[in-house]
This record gives sequence, C-alpha cells and structure tokens, in this order.
Amino acid sequence: MTAKKYRKIKIALSVLLALFLFLFGVASGLLIASADADRNVRFLPAYQKEDLAPLAAKESWTDEDYRTILMQTGLGRSAADALRAEGNAAALSLYQDEFFYEGEVRHEFTAGTVTTLHDVLYEPGTDTEHHALFAPLEKGDVILTSTCHTFGWHNGHAVLVTDVRAQDVLESTAPGQKSRITHGGARWFAASPNFLVLRLKGVSKEERAELADRAKTELVGVGYTLTVGIFSPKDQCENGRAPQGTNCAHLVWQSYKNCGYDIDSNGGLVVTVHNIAKSDLFEVVQAYGFDPDRLWR
Repeated sequence: MTAKKYRKIKIALSVLLALFLFLFGVASGLLIASADADRNVRFLPAYQKEDLAPLAAKESWTDEDYRTILMQTGLGRSAADALRAEGNAAALSLYQDEFFYEGEVRHEFTAGTVTTLHDVLYEPGTDTEHHALFAPLEKGDVILTSTCHTFGWHNGHAVLVTDVRAQDVLESTAPGQKSRITHGGARWFAASPNFLVLRLKGVSKEERAELADRAKTELVGVGYTLTVGIFSPKDQCENGRAPQGTNCAHLVWQSYKNCGYDIDSNGGLVVTVHNIAKSDLFEVVQAYGFDPDRLWR
C-alpha cells in the first residue's frame, strides 16, 4: 500500500471516528437531558387538596384566600378575579384538578431539530396528549415553559400572545425559520408539563394590546439567530433599525423593549427564557407545573 493511499484511509477513519464520537455525545446528552427533565420538569404539590367550594362561594376574597387559590390552582390574583368577573368562580376546582394532575411525561424531538427535546404530558398509558386549562389570556401576555432542553440545558421557549380568541402567538422557533404568527400556538404550551403565563404589571389592558399589535407589525419575518447580543446588537430596533436576527426569548424581549420595557431580569448581553421568567415587571397569571413559591428560580 502506498503512503498516499495509507494517508487517505487514515483520514477517512479519523473522520468516521470523529463522527461516531459526535453522535455518541449527542445521544448521551439527550439521555442525560431526558433524565434531568424527568426529575425537574413538573412540580406536583406534596400537600393535600383543599375543598375550594366554600371559598368560591364567598362574596369577596382576602389576601389569605388569594394565597390559597394560588397554592391550590396555580392561578394568580388577576386570573382568579377574571373567573369571578365571568361568574365562574366554581371553575377553581377544575384548575385545582389540573394543578394536581400527574400525567406521564414523554420526550419528543422539537420540529426541525435533532438536538432539542420538548417534554409533553400524556394521559398515562395512552397516546393522548393531556391539555391543561389556560387561565383567561389577554393580548400582550407572555407564555413560557422550561420544557425544551438541549444537552441537558433547559433553554425553554417563550411567545407573545397576539390574539386571545384564536390563541395566536408571535414566536421564533428554530434556525432556518423566520419569526411568525402561529395560529393556535398557545395550545402547544397546554400540552407541556409546565408553563407560566405572565402579564405586565401596572399597565392597562389597552396598552398591552397595543404592544402586541405593534410587535405583529414590526417583528414578523425576522431570521433566527442564537448569537443576537453577541455578534449583533441586542436591541435590534434601536434608532429605527430593521431587525436582522432574533430567537424566541429575544423576540419577546424586543417586543417589550420597543415599547419601553426591559424584561431581561439581569440585563446581560443576551436574554434567555429564564431571564424573562424572573423579571420583576411581570405578575404571574398562571403557574402550571411550577412551584408557585419558587417558580423557575
């Protein structure tokens, strides 16, 4: 065998070995991610259910009552008040059943990727997804989850609600795809083992709706990039620029930044879903599969 042929074989074997090690790393990472997700993806109360019927029948609620509602249903004050305003306070027991529901968590590849898993909640022993009840949504609400994970890192996913009746959301999903309005996109979160619904505090419903409408006008059709804030400006729209790149957390952040609200809790170069979850500018409308006392901390 000539030296030239030997070198070619050696190079080919090296490439195959590198490919094998890469694939082994991917598989190992996904297995670790799945195990980690099983442990951390869904909070279930260790305390007992309480009978909420007497509380639902009360003419007004105290701070202690709101605390009970939060710990038993995951619903924040505004969500509980919305149910009361609809004459539907008795529905608290339905949200309580959902909050205590265990289900069966399965890990599925996120569409368009081979490295990111999404945890999905199923009816045990069936192929039927379990869809949780949403609290009454409003335009401009943020829905997020920690249930997307890549190599054990819970990067999560976040969207902006743009239409309540149709449950449309503005989102950025994966490399090679542009930000878009996903019709019925909120329902994707309903099948997740956890999600948070967040709402800007101290701002009128009308102003929050205007924020969502502005985002639909300015932030649809933006290409996906993970490096926004590192190799390009974090504020893509500063000084009237047209945005060139975004990702799920950044898109939600940019929607609020364009209206004067910085929802990045640590103000770093990049914004993550976790940063948004920890922002003090938001109130919790609903915590599903999260510990109401700790949320995603």
